[in-house]
Amino acid sequence: MNKRPIIIFLLLMAAIIVFVIYKDLISKRPENRSVNPYEYDVVKYKSVDSAMVRYKEAQVISLNTRAPRGLAYANRKLYIASDSLLQVITVDGKEVNRAKLPASPSCITVTDQSIFIGFNDFIAAFDLNGKMTGRWKPLGKKTLITSLAVKDNLLFAADAGSRKVHRYSTDGKYLGVFDGKSAKDSKHGFIIPSPYFDVAFNHDGELWIANTGKRALEQYYDNGTFRTFWSNDEVGIEGFWGCCNPAHFTFLPDGSFVTSEKNNVRIKVYKPSGALDCVVAPSEKFPNEELAPALATTPEGDIYALDFQKKEIRLFQHK
Repeated sequence: MNKRPIIIFLLLMAAIIVFVIYKDLISKRPENRSVNPYEYDVVKYKSVDSAMVRYKEAQVISLNTRAPRGLAYANRKLYIASDSLLQVITVDGKEVNRAKLPASPSCITVTDQSIFIGFNDFIAAFDLNGKMTGRWKPLGKKTLITSLAVKDNLLFAADAGSRKVHRYSTDGKYLGVFDGKSAKDSKHGFIIPSPYFDVAFNHDGELWIANTGKRALEQYYDNGTFRTFWSNDEVGIEGFWGCCNPAHFTFLPDGSFVTSEKNNVRIKVYKPSGALDCVVAPSEKFPNEELAPALATTPEGDIYALDFQKKEIRLFQHK
């Protein structure tokens, strides 16, 4: 039997296979890959019309701390929860008080008379000199307290670990919990994919909560009953970027929302209706950063942003 034609055929097939493999490898080199029509143009979505940016950066305060965790403004002072410390500084950046904390804090809120600091699974109360006046009972192993808000004698604590909001009196009495479900048969309540879960009162005393998985801000009555919401999941500047934003929010005196976003870090102002008003700080202000700044506002409408990565407090004022 003449095996020569079979050998030639096998050699030809081997050559074709080698050629196909080589061509496939060449085509997968970065410079030879075709454009992905579904790929986000990240630069495009980070770009902001300069006319939309209506705030300027007016001051930077460097912090003497290893790990800032939370920021509050009250009594014309800045209160920073960091490391295992409470720091109080003037708006000029001078430290006027420093107090040791019982553990590493996660968030802070301040009233005219008291300081409340959240830790992973418990809350503690302090006077304005930093002396602890009460340490409340821990909530459990799943708890991760990420935000506190106070109105009159009520305190609300957002718990990203259990995806619930706890209600207290300001003397530490536990009043209950709610999960954001609008009805008993509701399938969805608070959707919190990452440890960002903010709660705040506006100047009319209305309770708002960031439901980050829905990219929404939701309003609740003080008893935990759902009232209304607004959301925006557009990819552009009008919406909230990524899977779970806004990471932090607070209010201006006129009731407008100030929001900050993680990953594509930026700070914006939304009208009380939820419509975008303007940009405070575009992504260019936070190059190579991923952590959303914590926020605090003044009665004059200034915005303080705690830059976790640079360990700075940055002041933004309206142009």
